[in-house]
Amino acid sequence: MPRGRQSQSLTPHQIELLRKFKTMPHEGARNGYSLPLLRTAMGAPFGYKTLGKALEGLPVWVNSHSFISQWIARYLTAPPVRSGKDAASGERDEPNGEEAAPMGDPDKRSADQEAGDESDTKKGGPTGTVRGSR
Repeated sequence: MPRGRQSQSLTPHQIELLRKFKTMPHEGARNGYSLPLLRTAMGAPFGYKTLGKALEGLPVWVNSHSFISQWIARYLTAPPVRSGKDAASGERDEPNGEEAAPMGDPDKRSADQEAGDESDTKKGGPTGTVRGSR
């Protein structure tokens, strides 16, 4: 293994996304962000010179690289577009491939819901509530 810090470069696609974000107008920066403002907007734990090197395609420390690439993945990549038909039909993207249990399906209800049902249907004496006006 070579001596020194491990370094890595951003991909051309990541650089393009970050440059587009940097140059587009933002609140308080109508002509786009400067490198120090971009660094502040990202909340980056490194300096603006490191961010400038990353935008030039030069290798940066792997910790800085992972922060930038995770930030790009979180904030600059668009979520999958769903059509209005899919939304109206009730199609959902469920995490881990699990299907959502319908409200009336007792086979797929959780144990907490079942326990709540038992306490609601207790049969016993009066509860001590007074009905009517006082």
